[in-house]
Amino acid sequence: MATALIRQVPKCFDRALVREGRPAIDVELARRQHDEYRRRLEEAGYTIEVVPPDESHPDCVFVEDTAVIVGSVALITRPGAPERRGETEPVAAALSGFPLVRVNAPATIDGGDVLTAGDTLYVGRSSRTNDGGIGQLRAVASDQGFGVIVVDVHDTLHLKSAVLPVDAETVVVTRGAVDEEKLADFRIVYESDSEPHRFSALPLRDGTVLVTASAPATAARVVALGHRVVPIDVSQIQAADGGLTCMAVLF
Repeated sequence: MATALIRQVPKCFDRALVREGRPAIDVELARRQHDEYRRRLEEAGYTIEVVPPDESHPDCVFVEDTAVIVGSVALITRPGAPERRGETEPVAAALSGFPLVRVNAPATIDGGDVLTAGDTLYVGRSSRTNDGGIGQLRAVASDQGFGVIVVDVHDTLHLKSAVLPVDAETVVVTRGAVDEEKLADFRIVYESDSEPHRFSALPLRDGTVLVTASAPATAARVVALGHRVVPIDVSQIQAADGGLTCMAVLF
């Protein structure tokens, strides 16, 4: 059984952390967009488990950052933004069917910096994920039979803000945002230069690829590879530096 763990959009979402400026966020529209995201996951065959929103944590909808499934273990993260560290325990409770390993201070790691490809974890070293967090993830990965490749993140929030898998062998990359040499085992397709940081993708279990409606030129490159894409409008999620991977933990 495939499960998608999601967390609803809180009323305070318009106070979510952003890297630059303070965009106006329409919370009710964000909630409708999140409902559509949930519907797409259900249509693709996922059983949905919902963690209630937390009005003291505006970013709690970005549930991916709080946990990483590594083999049979759930690693409960220690987010790089101190304001987000209270988000983890409700997610840990929802994942209590897994053996849990918690990241300990002073290490930090966000799930948005971890990309799983076969038996390898690609981990972004970013403003949110430090060497201590990478080391603690590496220990869990080794126990579970996974290798770890560290990718430096230069010009974006998380590794998966700029490196989006569309199948087991292919990633869509934003030029100049990460150390691409570490992605040598992938086929790289570049995000259109006209759509910087607007493309996000989530491959689903039914073979479709959910993509952001805001990046049609990049989506067309994915279609040219033979994939069936499903565009979805998540403009308000993107206004808070979010994307399609960060709103679910899939297992």
